[in-house]
Amino acid sequence: MLVQIIQSKYSLVLTCLLGQIMLFAVPVQAGVQGKSYNVNVNSSLGDNFTACFEFDPNSTLHFLGQNATYNVGNDQASWEAVTKPPSPLVSISLKGVVQGDFVPALAISGSALNSNGTTFTFNGTLLSEPTCPGELPINPADLQFGISRENPFLK
Repeated sequence: MLVQIIQSKYSLVLTCLLGQIMLFAVPVQAGVQGKSYNVNVNSSLGDNFTACFEFDPNSTLHFLGQNATYNVGNDQASWEAVTKPPSPLVSISLKGVVQGDFVPALAISGSALNSNGTTFTFNGTLLSEPTCPGELPINPADLQFGISRENPFLK
């Protein structure tokens, strides 16, 4: 009887220990929803620039005066975005992943392609605030008339 009680105590301790190990060993993927990232971008045209990617909770990605609808993959680590139809003349498709296995994921990386054929790669770090700091917005209507600085994603 004493041997049976000792075995059951050890199995209980072993079960609890294994459960804790499994809990902490399984990565928890963090999505981009409601987060902002400062990104460094390189284009196939040789342009290097920075931007802020703001992923609002309503599936809209805001960056350099552009709005794109984004979807998060089932794994919560990957995402894709496409600019909304009223973008001036050029559309942009973006694809990225969250880097890091645990919450909060501190970085993203990915690539983009615009309808002119220009490709982009980017890497970004998580900002402490969910919105981008006071970036000078590019008004898409101004771009059509050459009033504002050119958005490097539209070249």
